[in-house]
Amino acid sequence: MPQTGTPDGRQNVAVVGAGFSGLLTAIHLLRLNARLRVTLIERRKVFGPGTAYDTGNPHHLLNVRLDNMGAFPDQPGHLADWLAEQPSWRAQDGFITRGVYGDYLQHLLDQALDGAPERLTLAASEARALNRNGAGWTLTLDDGGTVQAEAVVLALGNLEPASPPGVDEALRNSPLYVENPWRLEAEAAEGARDILLIGAGLTMVDAALSLRRPGRRFTALSRHGLLPRAHATVPPEPYVEAFAGGPSDVLKQVRQATQTHDWRAVFDHLRHSARPLWRSWTAVQRKRFLRHLRPLWDVHRHRLSPGSARDIHSMLASGELTVLAGKLSETALDGRSVEAAWRPRGRRRAIRGRFDLVVNCTGPLGVIQQSREPLIADILKKGYGRPDPLGLGLQVDGDGRLIGQDRPTDGLYAIGPLTRGAFWEITAVPDLRAQALDLAEHVADAAGATGQSSAADWPRTDPAAIVRGT
Repeated sequence: MPQTGTPDGRQNVAVVGAGFSGLLTAIHLLRLNARLRVTLIERRKVFGPGTAYDTGNPHHLLNVRLDNMGAFPDQPGHLADWLAEQPSWRAQDGFITRGVYGDYLQHLLDQALDGAPERLTLAASEARALNRNGAGWTLTLDDGGTVQAEAVVLALGNLEPASPPGVDEALRNSPLYVENPWRLEAEAAEGARDILLIGAGLTMVDAALSLRRPGRRFTALSRHGLLPRAHATVPPEPYVEAFAGGPSDVLKQVRQATQTHDWRAVFDHLRHSARPLWRSWTAVQRKRFLRHLRPLWDVHRHRLSPGSARDIHSMLASGELTVLAGKLSETALDGRSVEAAWRPRGRRRAIRGRFDLVVNCTGPLGVIQQSREPLIADILKKGYGRPDPLGLGLQVDGDGRLIGQDRPTDGLYAIGPLTRGAFWEITAVPDLRAQALDLAEHVADAAGATGQSSAADWPRTDPAAIVRGT
């Protein structure tokens, strides 16, 4: 890392995004190298929980059991220990609410501020542009301010969704359409009886459970009409056999394994093999997987908690929710309602329906070139980074550095879903917490060998010490 330094002699690392990935990266950086300062930049002005966990809805449960959601790889009981000290919290079948997990992340942030108040700065702004500044970087914020840094980490999380084909401009600008369901307010659906949910994955489940009211009906439309599968109430016995080969080979091995083992255990083991498998596949094999097998991967890998699954199946049985396989072809505003047309899967003739509200539940944007994020657009325009070959995110090397025109860009890193093209399985906490530690170690080492924080702060052997204030 270039040695430009700050007025107090320390180097600054700017972390853009203060959700799980950004927060954990910042915590590890502060612990690993006493020469580092960290500026944590968050446009939502809510530091710690991020979009996913900034919710008070009791129906929004985690999709991973709490025993695998601790923030630190070598502290598996860290979350459980914190919960034991809380006066009240809610869980179903070992799955706590996202809001409770957001409180946990807020606790980590508070402890980091207490442990290193002079080395951690929170900037409630949006980073909109990035420029080289001698040996370091200058980030321009939406309030006109700037942040000088020797290194920048992009921890933007999932990119905000874009409207799918078939949603016309008039509807997009109408109050009868919600493009980003994470900004959905219950009041927006007031008076709506028939709601069209575009998509049938986890985002759809969240929207349906949030908006569920007596007398209200939902239609979920997706290409394949597949709903996420559910976790077992009791974790199954682990599956330990190895997977190898291309996508077709792995599919055969999975099908064979599920004949004798619980499919959940098979997919859990496959998930741990996903990164080396992905890296071993050719570009053609990766494209084949995305085109033919990704829908099956998504519904088996990204599961519902048992409680959420029970609620959704109850809605299906009662007729509150109908799930259709098809492709949206057009929409049209008609007074205070929306007329939508879709072509059922395997058919040519479209079907039409009338709805009081349309919610885009297609999930995060999947093509980086279409991103409307100002910072992403600026980085691509200036050549500091480039899309990965599949367009899933930004191309990075093994250390997380962005690849520019022809080589890695020193001092510019990405973490989380932006690196999906390189690592594929990099969205869940068990994967992100390991990536955050690896990336922080690389950045801290690049800053120079002045040692970690003193024994009065956080010993290197204990990544969780910062949250205990030792």
